[in-house]
Amino acid sequence: MTAPSDVGESPTAPARYVVPPPDPPTRAAPPSTLGAVVLAAGQGTRMRSRRPKVLHDLAGRPLLWFVLQALGSLQPSQTVVVVGHGADEVRAALGDAAQHAYQAEQLGTGHAVTQAEALLAGRCAEVLVLYGDSPLLQPATLHALVAARREHGAALALLSAVVDDPTGYGRVLRRDGTVVGVLEEREASPEQRALREINSGVYCFAADWLWPCLRGLPRRGNGEYYLTDLVAAAVSEGRRVVAVPAGDPVEALGINDRVQLAQAEQAIQRRLREQHMRQGVTLRDPDSCFFDVDVVVEPDTTILPGTLLQGRTRIGRDCVIGPHSRLRNAVVGERCVVDASVVADAELADDVHVGPFSHVRGGARLEQGVFLGNFAEVKNSRLGARTHMHHFSYLGDADVGADVNVGAGTITCNFDSESRQKSRTTIGDRAALGSDTMLVAPVHVGAGAITGAGAVVTRDVPPEGVAVGIPAKVVRRRRGAGPAGSQ
Repeated sequence: MTAPSDVGESPTAPARYVVPPPDPPTRAAPPSTLGAVVLAAGQGTRMRSRRPKVLHDLAGRPLLWFVLQALGSLQPSQTVVVVGHGADEVRAALGDAAQHAYQAEQLGTGHAVTQAEALLAGRCAEVLVLYGDSPLLQPATLHALVAARREHGAALALLSAVVDDPTGYGRVLRRDGTVVGVLEEREASPEQRALREINSGVYCFAADWLWPCLRGLPRRGNGEYYLTDLVAAAVSEGRRVVAVPAGDPVEALGINDRVQLAQAEQAIQRRLREQHMRQGVTLRDPDSCFFDVDVVVEPDTTILPGTLLQGRTRIGRDCVIGPHSRLRNAVVGERCVVDASVVADAELADDVHVGPFSHVRGGARLEQGVFLGNFAEVKNSRLGARTHMHHFSYLGDADVGADVNVGAGTITCNFDSESRQKSRTTIGDRAALGSDTMLVAPVHVGAGAITGAGAVVTRDVPPEGVAVGIPAKVVRRRRGAGPAGSQ
């Protein structure tokens, strides 16, 4: 375990000030079961980044996304994300996923929760509070926390964790098994510091108790209001407080710096690897394979070492991906091989072979049975069924028919430096392009045509034509149709 969240409490002395009451709710409504408040206003200074902390990536999604996903299984009637630092970016990332409240001043966790009162008071019987930088929380754990508060009729239930190294965390204090307080590490005696049950900062409150108590929170010497002070308030009133230990202590991990972000990545990757293997995917070396959360891999596919599957990649059955391949937003059919290559924003139909050391990118589609050799690149092009494109070739902005043979070193010259525009090349079925052919777009090579080695094709080649030279000229027809000569 690592250090607690940036919004962790400090042991400074209370002052006489209290949190000012919020504006009243805009409308009355009968309380529903559950509302949620996600605290995402912190600056995250230890990340040393201009990006809001909750928008840093983990397995292809922002940290905040994981928290909202875990919440979604509880189906809260309303979810409010409290924003502050980088508010516009966080709001844009949220879209319609949740409401938001703005914390103009960073005055602590207690103050942050009060910003959501106008949206939740009178509408929810209980309120779940959690941090936007806690991406490893599991839905079952949140269900257990809410259920415990209900079962015991508690003023609040808090999520705890029993850890080997509690350094940096507040300790949960118990007497005869009953929670009697949460003590910050700096305030703890040596005996209390030896306690291994820590406070994660995730709570479920009875709403009718929460809102009045928030307004009575003491203001600490640093000018902030702390949510942990509600534990002491409930105990002093004789109200029940329960602590629910997380089944996996890693769920209590908050992300404050790049080290903790890497630790969270390791944890989420372990979950994703196990998930894929249990669904019928073979990972030859699981620890060397990395998955984004939106990746789908069908059973009986094998992922070889050093492979990254990113974005919304979809891979069909009976494929072999890797070793050392990277697929991003790729759609891959069945029985495909991607050997030490990159496929990004592109589609492979069934029975396609790519690599080694090839690159299929932006808008490319390889139809059934296409074979790409080593050091081949395809961009914004369609290659027809069973076409072979061999080594050291580039096809960009091209429409290639079926059963075409693309010789080594073939290039489409698709960009005009003067006009700054790209043009397309079309190649008909069964054409054969000789090694080092250059196709200067826009140009059309007809069905069954041939180009000679080193040909520079600047004008259309008719069907069955044989074009050679610089610039290429048609010297004959493959079937003897018509006289040889220039076009």
